[in-house]
Amino acid sequence: MRPADLTRRAVLCGLGAATLLPAVGSAGPRSPTRRPPPEGTLGRSAPPEPPEDAWPLGPRPDEAEPPWGDDGGEASDDEVVDDAWLRDQLRGLDPSQLDPFAGNVTGLDPSTITIDLPQLRYEGRWNPRPGAMRVLARELRLRTRLEPVHEPSSVALGTDALFASPFLYVAGEGELPPLPSGGEEALRRFIDLGGLILFDAADGGTDVGFVRDVKALLGRIAPASEVAPVGRDHVLYRSFYLLDAPMGRTRTHDHVLAVQDEGRLRALVMRNDLGGALAETNDGLPAWPCTPGGNVQREQAVRLGVNVLLYATCTDYKADRAHVETLLRSRRWR
Repeated sequence: MRPADLTRRAVLCGLGAATLLPAVGSAGPRSPTRRPPPEGTLGRSAPPEPPEDAWPLGPRPDEAEPPWGDDGGEASDDEVVDDAWLRDQLRGLDPSQLDPFAGNVTGLDPSTITIDLPQLRYEGRWNPRPGAMRVLARELRLRTRLEPVHEPSSVALGTDALFASPFLYVAGEGELPPLPSGGEEALRRFIDLGGLILFDAADGGTDVGFVRDVKALLGRIAPASEVAPVGRDHVLYRSFYLLDAPMGRTRTHDHVLAVQDEGRLRALVMRNDLGGALAETNDGLPAWPCTPGGNVQREQAVRLGVNVLLYATCTDYKADRAHVETLLRSRRWR
């Protein structure tokens, strides 16, 4: 049973975490009356207090007596609890440490996973959907325990930055130009070390040039594997969300292509323009319309992007784990 002095404050929309915060002034015979916080200050309740030796914000003043009366009645004027102490402790901290979407209002959550979403930079049209990875990074922060960087980087072949993340986004429109010397060997090493490359065709199925060149490239860097469709029963479609099809700006193709090694995805080929569904204008509006499904299709594309990143960081841990929604549906719980 939930303690009477705690309340659950949802900090995410849709799927995500929730943070338990003490409800100072909540219902109960011993709850003190709380002054409203001064205008312009942090009006958030203090987090549950950890042991004294683990308090992250510095030593807390000793309190010989509780801040409420021993008789269990209403607190007197000199016993009212306010946020002055908490505000003093939080003053000067980096605001990112107080981001509730990181899952911990103290900013000391060791379970979050920091990750970059790098995009490959090459000669030619390497960035047909500007900002797509930035939007995906934002959605990952809102929906999951991943903590992507706010500004995903662009990396070039032949640099150590290529191997700093288990994920690499390669977008293109039209033919893929030849890679520089050593570029194919670098990509081969990337996937051999466990990385996942997402090739994203911005044409959305209207021009086969990019996909044709990507298939030829994969044939050279992974000659022992063939580019084949990913089955609907693959963990990619349930690594976070349960999905039926790979949506993008278009839905021309009902499956993604991939190079696999004993079930592990090494490279994905998305032909429905995932980046086109993700990219936004400077005003935060969709940069390109999703056809024919509109915003519903766009949400499915975002979920696919989330699944890809969860798979890239956690691989196939969900392959032998029952999904809660599947259990609820099979038992017809309501």
